[in-house]
Amino acid sequence: MSVVIVSFGVYTLAIVAIGLYSARYARRSDEDFFLAGRSLGPWVGALSASASSESGWVTLGLVGIGFATGVKAYWVIPGCLLGYLFNWFVLAGRMNDRARALNAVTLPDFFAFSFRERIPVLRTLSVIVILAAMLAYVSGQLAAAGKAFEAAFGDVDYRAGVLIGAAIVLLYTVTGGFRAVCWTDFLQALLMVGTLIVFPAYLLLTQGGYGFIQTHLSGVQPEGERVGELLHWLPEAAPLVLLGFLFGSHALGINFGYSGMPHVLVRFMALKDRRDAWIGGVVAFVWGLCVYWGAVTVGLFARASAENGATWTAAISADSELGLVVSAMNLLPGVLSGLVLAAILAAICSTADSQLVVAASAGANDLYARLFSRNPKGQHPWVNRLFVLGLGILAVLLVFESKVQVYQYVLTYGWAMLGAAFGPQVILLLLWRKASYAGCVGGMLVGFAVTLLWKEIFQNKLGEAELYNLVVAFVAALVVNVVLSLVFPRPAEHAGVPADPAKPAPKLSASASN
Repeated sequence: MSVVIVSFGVYTLAIVAIGLYSARYARRSDEDFFLAGRSLGPWVGALSASASSESGWVTLGLVGIGFATGVKAYWVIPGCLLGYLFNWFVLAGRMNDRARALNAVTLPDFFAFSFRERIPVLRTLSVIVILAAMLAYVSGQLAAAGKAFEAAFGDVDYRAGVLIGAAIVLLYTVTGGFRAVCWTDFLQALLMVGTLIVFPAYLLLTQGGYGFIQTHLSGVQPEGERVGELLHWLPEAAPLVLLGFLFGSHALGINFGYSGMPHVLVRFMALKDRRDAWIGGVVAFVWGLCVYWGAVTVGLFARASAENGATWTAAISADSELGLVVSAMNLLPGVLSGLVLAAILAAICSTADSQLVVAASAGANDLYARLFSRNPKGQHPWVNRLFVLGLGILAVLLVFESKVQVYQYVLTYGWAMLGAAFGPQVILLLLWRKASYAGCVGGMLVGFAVTLLWKEIFQNKLGEAELYNLVVAFVAALVVNVVLSLVFPRPAEHAGVPADPAKPAPKLSASASN
């Protein structure tokens, strides 16, 4: 156990040191605190964006889905990678050009400046969505930290684990801002992909490969399902149920969220050049392929081991999201199991820190600086940091007393709210010249509202069919935006790309206006 603690401690000290070092740059301006001076290269941009998206829901949740549902969990791979491809090869370059032209520092800036908004309706609505969704998202990460620490160290309970995870993230995020987040996320992404390639590859080589999985799962019959169901790629069900699975949170439905993630979109805004998006897209795609494959494969091995009678899997059977932690602690030497625990914390930190900065930017830049401060173009270092600290404390309080299922908590609430409220609006603004202010406001309201109402009210009326609230809300928001944009068109003088109202409208190149 002491070796595990040492290896984990070395990793923790390294990321905190990087964050503290970054603080020397974050003092320069709000733009540096929130966008790292728009200086990200393709590798740091791609890996930090990917790590900020794939959090504890992958290292804990997706491993648990593999354990519970078998090979069907591999549907997450195309479900996520389609979103990667669309984001990097369709949206990223356009987002970079547009954000520079608008002088936008945040996503609410991007929406408000695109329509020369005078009364801050769209800005305020964007801030409300970000704060609500990010609190759910960050609290899910801290819950994952609590579960991971409790499983790895018997003398650390869930609540202590939540506090430790929060303390590590807040220490470097409060001081270093977005630059610290990107640098630490870059290293965390490398650790995640290394762990989720090496560990499952080690299992394949030492535990009998996929033959071991097939042998011990072929006769398993989860309650009410076919024999060998865990080895079937699709459920045997009615058409509506099958459609619900394919476009659900365990498969293709996830990709509907990527275009609306502020913590990913700000990476596009912060790239040095739009051409970096092509390199970044390739890097992100390869990284994602490795991480998703590794997470599901570890879950399958843990389930096969459980069916083979391995006593150490008892904790995983009680909570399938502990699959990676418990497997590493029992199948790897101490120093390597410590690195796996570090990789799990890396996934948690790389999302929580990014979302804290985005949420703080919404509060500090879009509420305080833009609406209340008499000097909106000035520097607000302490306001920025206080918002990060305050949001982190609120996230701790949300999950401090009760455990949650990280996968469902994150994808049903945080991920779905952001994806439906922002995704259709971003896509139409970047790809459709007729997108209007009324359409954007209406689409954002509908996306946010349907996400919550569908899950809480309508879902239970569909019987066995489960239609993912993100997909339903995304389609509804897209339709509403298009209809309202046609009924209430954009003024002719706003047909191009307007800039920050405080500055003259710049002339854009042809590539920026496409």
